Amino acid sequence: MSVVSSEPTMSRRQTALWGAAAIGLGAAVMAAPGAVAAWSSGGQVTMSNLGAGIAEGFEQWVLTGTDGPALSGAVTFWAVFHIVKAVLGVALLAALIVAGVRIWSHAARSRSGAARAGWSAVGVAGVGLPVLALLVVMANVQGAFAPLSSVLTFLPAEATPGVRQVTAQLAAGTPDAVTTALVNDFRAYHAVLVTCLVVAIVGVITATVALWVRRARMPKADKRPRRVLLAGALALPMLLPALGLLLLANLSTVADTAPALALFFDGSGM
Repeated sequence: MSVVSSEPTMSRRQTALWGAAAIGLGAAVMAAPGAVAAWSSGGQVTMSNLGAGIAEGFEQWVLTGTDGPALSGAVTFWAVFHIVKAVLGVALLAALIVAGVRIWSHAARSRSGAARAGWSAVGVAGVGLPVLALLVVMANVQGAFAPLSSVLTFLPAEATPGVRQVTAQLAAGTPDAVTTALVNDFRAYHAVLVTCLVVAIVGVITATVALWVRRARMPKADKRPRRVLLAGALALPMLLPALGLLLLANLSTVADTAPALALFFDGSGM
């Protein structure tokens, strides 16, 4: 929440409506995906039985080479879950950005010192929310495009016969068709996140440049709005190191997927 509008007056009621929309969308992001995914499966798969379904289906698939209804149902459920959450996450991110623009505009342009302090406090309190919403969007776009790798996090923590078979094949470099499919899906899973991170990095750079340009074009007499724009232009690039590290980590997984998948199954990603 770091952009300021150049409009001299803005409706507080509209700002409140955008804030309420963001709150409502935040609640929907938490509650709706599981409910919609369960409805799409006719109630056969729910969040409560998803783990059991993926464990049963995964073992059958790996040990027999047959993709049964337990696995396909779990993967379809999880794909719907992520699609719904990604769509709602995009809406939440948009609402937070609009609300943030308006809040910081009020903070910069209110005539009363108390009003400016109040709006600034609200803006500071919510400054991290768009970042969280962006992470939600990226994670769920990733899961929507590669739901199999995403849903594998529900496998039991202890090594099962199926997991041991996959890790043994990965260690020996002799993957069968199932293990090859797992490697390919895991590669796609991280490639999607690479794409999301590139888009996010370009977006941050573009927004930063836009803030500097807008500040340069603003009359120097508008001191408070210029200060808000300056703060935003300095704060946004602070996201770039973290995004860059995530990008490099996921690029390395895309480039050398089998060892990363073995580490996932060995212990830790679950």
